[in-house]
Amino acid sequence: MLRLPSLFEPFWYGDEGIFAAVARNLNLGGTLYATAWDNKPPMIYLTYAAIFKTLGVSMFWLRMAAMVAVLATGAVIYEIAQKVLGVKRALFACAIFGVLTSLRLVEGNLALTEIFMILPISLAMLLAIKRNCDYPALLAAGILLATASLYKQVGALEAAALGLFLFLYSPSFWGFFKKGLALTLGFAIPYGLTLGYFGYKNLIGDYIFAAYTYYNIYLSESPQYARLLTVAKFLPIAAVLAFGFWKKRKGEVNFFHLFLLWGALAFLGSFFSGRTYGHYLIQAIPALSLIVAAAGWPRQIRPSAVIFAAAFILPMAFLTKTFFWNAGGGNLWEQTSYYKNFFDYTLGKKSVDDYNNYFDRNVNLIMETRDFLEAKEGFSKSVYIWGDWAWLYAIADSRNPSRYVTSFHVFGVPEGREEVIAGLAKSPPVYIIKAPSSIGYFAQLEKVLKDDYTLTLQFDSVQIFGKKGQE
Repeated sequence: MLRLPSLFEPFWYGDEGIFAAVARNLNLGGTLYATAWDNKPPMIYLTYAAIFKTLGVSMFWLRMAAMVAVLATGAVIYEIAQKVLGVKRALFACAIFGVLTSLRLVEGNLALTEIFMILPISLAMLLAIKRNCDYPALLAAGILLATASLYKQVGALEAAALGLFLFLYSPSFWGFFKKGLALTLGFAIPYGLTLGYFGYKNLIGDYIFAAYTYYNIYLSESPQYARLLTVAKFLPIAAVLAFGFWKKRKGEVNFFHLFLLWGALAFLGSFFSGRTYGHYLIQAIPALSLIVAAAGWPRQIRPSAVIFAAAFILPMAFLTKTFFWNAGGGNLWEQTSYYKNFFDYTLGKKSVDDYNNYFDRNVNLIMETRDFLEAKEGFSKSVYIWGDWAWLYAIADSRNPSRYVTSFHVFGVPEGREEVIAGLAKSPPVYIIKAPSSIGYFAQLEKVLKDDYTLTLQFDSVQIFGKKGQE
């Protein structure tokens, strides 16, 4: 019910638009990182492409797929908690997970990498717990965790969490080595297939740069007091390991320690880049739900327990408030206004334009531009968009003469501008659209517009240039 309004949102969020543009290019016969480029591993584009191929380019079906993924993950969280904690706490964990992942507070309404990657992560943990970490379960868990990291790079941290748990849980080093090997082998299989595919396409360098090397840009944007924050990121992991070694000496390591390691490493993934997007927190919600459901008021408060709880909880609370200042109800008004916008529109109290403007004032401009392309038979034609309107490529079925679908990638990639100009010269687009959300001044593009194109239409701050000589 919390996710219901998300099915009827317009085409507005930038990252979803980029995924959609890349996916649409793949469905038109393109090749990832060669004809359509973005800085993520391949799974999110393959997921979007499968949704669009099956159900068409539709926000409703895209968000429905995200809803199904969340419901499926909730069912897995219930199964994990039922096995370890019992039915009542399992229902509590499932409720916590369902509510938190569906709030706009963490941008849970969006169909982003985190929403899809937490399902394979949770399935991996369920297999390990249900089968008591036997070899087939760990092999399958490795495959699932690698798949999650092929949605988003930091998904690999949960594989580290399971590996650390195996070290604590195994009675001998030899036993840990064999089980760790099974987990590692499973993790290597999806990457072997991925590297094999891009090797066959002669795109290994492009794949590594896009999915991993480019990520350094995120890491370089460290906030103030970076060293203090870095130490704080690793304190929960150190606390859990110290607690685990203490319990190991007493032979009392259990699956609650897996929850703790999962939570500590997942929160590290949320804080890893130092950027402040709310959806980064989604990675930590499955483990957080299980930890909260497992917690109880102790009969006797021991100093060691207080020290552990402080070392585990306080750094995560501090970092969450530092990186995600809206978390914890800081934008409660926006939560209620989101649902009010939906109900006002549903009840006819708001026009479509006003409803769209709530999300982004560019939405109506994008739809007007789409209508122009449809009227001028610009659908399925080569169109270049200078700006951050990647959604337009997908909803107008446009062919992009450059592999970059947003202007900030053109400036962010070495020789990106030269590559775009070469692409325009090789395959001149029917229209070049200058959106108001473009980043920086593109001198080479301005020369192309002056020499080869003429201003066909201008409305608000949108300029549409048609090729000289075309009707």
